[in-house]
Amino acid sequence: MTGKFRLRWPVDAPPRITQKFGENPQDYAKFGQAGHEGVDFGVPTGANIYACADGEVFDVRPEDGNAYGIHVRVRHRVNGHEYRTVYAHLSSVLVSERQHVRAGERIALAGNTGNSCGPHLHLTLKLVGASTPGYPAGVVDPLPYLEEEEEVPAPSDLTIYPTARLRLRAGPTTSSTQLAWLDRGEPLTVLGDAAAARTRVGQEEQWIRVRRVDGMDGFVAAWYVQLQPPGPAPSEPTPEPAPLETLIVYATEALNVRNGPSIGTSRIAIALPHEPLSAVGDPQAALALVGDRGEWLQVRIPISSFSSGQDGSKGYVAAWYVQTDPGPAPSSLATVYPTEDLNMRRWPTVSANPPVGRLPQGTPLTVHDDPERARVLVGRYDEWLYVETPEGQRGWVAAWYVQLEPPRAAELVPELALAGSLIVYATEALNVRNGPSTGTSRIAIALPHEPLAVVGDPRAALSRLGQWGEWLQVRLPAPSTDSGQGGNKGYVAAWYVQTDPGPAPSPLLTVYPIEDMNMRERPAISGSLVGQPAHNTPLTVHDDPARARVLVGRYDEWLYVETPEGLRGWVAAWYVSQTPT
Repeated sequence: MTGKFRLRWPVDAPPRITQKFGENPQDYAKFGQAGHEGVDFGVPTGANIYACADGEVFDVRPEDGNAYGIHVRVRHRVNGHEYRTVYAHLSSVLVSERQHVRAGERIALAGNTGNSCGPHLHLTLKLVGASTPGYPAGVVDPLPYLEEEEEVPAPSDLTIYPTARLRLRAGPTTSSTQLAWLDRGEPLTVLGDAAAARTRVGQEEQWIRVRRVDGMDGFVAAWYVQLQPPGPAPSEPTPEPAPLETLIVYATEALNVRNGPSIGTSRIAIALPHEPLSAVGDPQAALALVGDRGEWLQVRIPISSFSSGQDGSKGYVAAWYVQTDPGPAPSSLATVYPTEDLNMRRWPTVSANPPVGRLPQGTPLTVHDDPERARVLVGRYDEWLYVETPEGQRGWVAAWYVQLEPPRAAELVPELALAGSLIVYATEALNVRNGPSTGTSRIAIALPHEPLAVVGDPRAALSRLGQWGEWLQVRLPAPSTDSGQGGNKGYVAAWYVQTDPGPAPSPLLTVYPIEDMNMRERPAISGSLVGQPAHNTPLTVHDDPARARVLVGRYDEWLYVETPEGLRGWVAAWYVSQTPT
């Protein structure tokens, strides 16, 4: 192990390892490996996945036929060494390429994509320049780098009490997994330093590690506990409470409202903690379900919470995420602006027709969701935001057609450019994707000297140049695509293009198939066949030469190449070499 580089656990404590590095060699021999090339953690679909160390996201891959499925790759530079972590088999990704992340920051949700037999997280660690016999270049065993599992502190003599119904969590953050509900006044034994815990009681953003009477350990928000048991209920006689006519509940956090009692049903709205939800049906029966995991409540949403024509519509909320006391109204919600005229829909899908409204470009829309989560979703393909117009109408809009800043007036450009298409150039070797998101499949790589013709209004496109999170649809020049596909369309990140051409890389890398091989339209074995280069055919790699050299010979990596006849497509990097064979 080099230096003092350490990894934090990528899952909530306690980590459950289901397959270690090097295990089950019989299963991995067919891939040319001596055994399992990482560490697997048993977690359910949707569990939080955290960055193991500070670093930069350098690749986000969709489920495009690769063995890892949806996965994230993060680069870490420490003491002159470059490490890389891979988080595989995800259900969704919460970060973008080029984004800097901190150790312990939530970056994804666990899943079961790619070559997976059940929900789990696969973690691979690479040390550039290292070599482990029987494994791809750079792969090393992550386990020695992972922090030792923290020893649970001993119980102290300090007892604290929740001031209200409270979640017990697996870690000291609001995004950590919820372990159980704690009742108001339930005695909790502080674990560890009692004096330090005493100073944190009642303090915002502080957490205390505790143990319940039944032996369950976890963390509680210090600002919801106190040192004395809550006082008894008022002793003066009170009249028998009248039977509830309607039970009003409130979300404990921004909460999805669905059209059925299951997380597998469609979302129809998002309820905020201060918005009253009227339970439908017997109020006493509904009250008995509040807080119970796995139970659902049918509720009626207030008039202001739905689009026109849906006043007071019904939906279902998870009973374990509601309470009978209102929460605080968010101090500020995110505002987004359509990048072009945009449909508002009844549900978060393009098939929700007819639209409930048409929003002009630049209309300010208030996002009714947790502001932090909303900002992460802006610009992401296939994500949706629940918004409210200035007139009070609510509905869903496509997140990939909105931005966080009002559109700027397009700067003056030469009449020649406005008369036809706006031509842009990549600032470096740049992925061209089949959708406006880093989560979509790559279809080509554009080099800095290759012209890309923007599809659509050139003035609107010019206003997005250089803007983080914005995407441009472009037409690739005929020589840059497969035969018969001249001028194919794709999407490029607007923050990596400019109006001036860059230099042509010189020289580009040439590789040679080690046997007759297939060339595909996208980097996946499920991609359509576009050609079959013969053994030792010289193939020019259209990518940064330094990056291309690193990929040659690597399993599950792909190269974008051109044949001597001018045909371009993707070939498996593990079936080519840098010299003829």
